Amino acid sequence: MDEQRPAAVVVGVDGSRTALRAVSWATREARRRGAALRIVHAAPYADGNAAGERRASSILTLAHTVATQTLPGVPTVTERLTGPMPRALVDAGAEAQLLVVGMSGGSRFDDVLLHSVALQVCALATCPVAVVRGHQFSGPADGPVVLAVEDATSDAPAVTVAFADAQHHASRLAVVHAVHAGGPTSLRSGYDARVALEGEILDSLRPWRSDHPDVPVDLQVVSGAAAGHLLEASVTARLLVLGTRARGAAARAILGSTSRTVLRRSACPVLVVRRDAVLAESTAPPSATPPGLTRGPERWAPERWALHPQDRSERW
Repeated sequence: MDEQRPAAVVVGVDGSRTALRAVSWATREARRRGAALRIVHAAPYADGNAAGERRASSILTLAHTVATQTLPGVPTVTERLTGPMPRALVDAGAEAQLLVVGMSGGSRFDDVLLHSVALQVCALATCPVAVVRGHQFSGPADGPVVLAVEDATSDAPAVTVAFADAQHHASRLAVVHAVHAGGPTSLRSGYDARVALEGEILDSLRPWRSDHPDVPVDLQVVSGAAAGHLLEASVTARLLVLGTRARGAAARAILGSTSRTVLRRSACPVLVVRRDAVLAESTAPPSATPPGLTRGPERWAPERWALHPQDRSERW
């Protein structure tokens, strides 16, 4: 029996420069994962329209050229989708191990449209979605994977993806947990409470640390809204991983205020993983006891970003 080939990395393109940056990023990611690259373009406008067909073909040809120039050896196919975005892209990534989209950082109409599409794809897709930012800086190649964790059990798919990515890239993992001022786990009760909370978080990560013993893990428990701390971490990170709730199709129902802010302003690519995500390469948490974890630098400084306090009904 032939060995099953790994699921593909799917990237959506629309002819923009931002999408071409996403193609380059997706190509390198496909190589690291040993997967094929599938470039897709939703072109309902091309049905029965010669000019539309030429435009769609040109967009896909250019994207394929960018992928080939990035890494010639990655198996790459292109496909024109007939349905409208973002549903067509979500359907194309139904069995992918990763779905990649671009998001620009500007305020023009096209930029706002890219924002909307990326947010909707993150809300609808059941596979992990990587949002590649539309600027030249993409973080240092040897930067850490930053993982935002609210609860390791609920965010298990995101934790699994973050550890696996750190393993693939031989990088360290920086885990960030935000404590809301005045909340039930507030840090105002003193040093002992902080140490106890750190211990609980480290204990909850034991199954993954056991499964990935070569991944150095740092823990940062921060106070206040999480978005500012995550944006600050994104400046030196290679990738930022967020877990999101799955309560419906609307982006605002699934993506909390932290996720939306980080997606729009992150300095590095952001990987969004729904709590009901279907992982192509998932592993069951093992029961073995891992070696001790490393606590990262403690950060109890007040929120440094001018952000509104996070609505607790809208978590990551």
